[in-house]
Amino acid sequence: MRSISRARKLVASLAPLALAAACSDPELASDLDTEGPPDLVEDNVVSESAPLGPNGKALESATYCRPGNEFKVNTFYCPLARGDDDAPIAGDRAVLSPIDDARPLDWHVRFIFSELLDPDVEDVIDVGGNMVGSLARTQPATVSCGGAAIAYDGWYDSTGSHQAFPPGPSLVVAPIDFIATGSACEASIVEGAVTDKDGEAVPADQLGPYRFAIAALGVVGSSPADASEGVAVDASVEISFNAPIEIDSARAAGRILVTAGDTAVAGTVDHERDFETDETTDSIVAFMPDAPLASSTSYTVTVNDGITDIAGGALAQEEPFTATFTTGE
Repeated sequence: MRSISRARKLVASLAPLALAAACSDPELASDLDTEGPPDLVEDNVVSESAPLGPNGKALESATYCRPGNEFKVNTFYCPLARGDDDAPIAGDRAVLSPIDDARPLDWHVRFIFSELLDPDVEDVIDVGGNMVGSLARTQPATVSCGGAAIAYDGWYDSTGSHQAFPPGPSLVVAPIDFIATGSACEASIVEGAVTDKDGEAVPADQLGPYRFAIAALGVVGSSPADASEGVAVDASVEISFNAPIEIDSARAAGRILVTAGDTAVAGTVDHERDFETDETTDSIVAFMPDAPLASSTSYTVTVNDGITDIAGGALAQEEPFTATFTTGE
């Protein structure tokens, strides 16, 4: 099973430690609550249905928002609760349903708290000259998918407040290995493992589990795009998926078809390859015709069920994916 580069994920997602240190002083003005234990106020998951953020990356969606007027409303992640007349209840936050479309390639879970945590919850390590946080040793949470515990790493993000982007302070956990699409998952805080700077632990009734599911395997798009015209006769067809594909499942007869009318085009199927670097993209499957396509001809690309990701998650479609294109003269 493919291992995800922990260092790459951590470096890309972690705020600079200098900024974290500047925001970690409990005497600084903020909306954080230093009285009592650290309340878990949100649980977020990176979601396929979430919009893209300012950096072009998918945002998180809240799978749980702790209700109550004592918690500030996060207008982006946690909507206002509404009464019987559908009018917002001032300051009160809605409890959401579990997220069912966590992004298969880069999901993580973010536990968000009402105050700063004891920084010993993580180790700060040197990864290629970058100082990053790691939860590999401390393991303050448990995560399971498909009923089995999974290995994870992550970090403590001491920046932000309940209305920051993303909210904070928080613990972020991310899987080390790829997890099958469509898996039902849950994440919990280990009892006594997460405390504030006064040594008070997260209350027992807030430990979880917080449930979510990884999005089903699906087709993201094709190249040439649907309805393209003037396509080169020596073009290959590329199908993009939301997860790395077990290539033998895509090579099986009838899984990926390119047809001109009722006539099937002969060709080979493989992962998309950059011939200059010889690197492959395992979430993109290429169909390469054995001979040039006919000019001024309409072709249909069909992706049928039976394709799986590298962990066994199966393509889930109500009907086969199709796209058409027309070659140039």
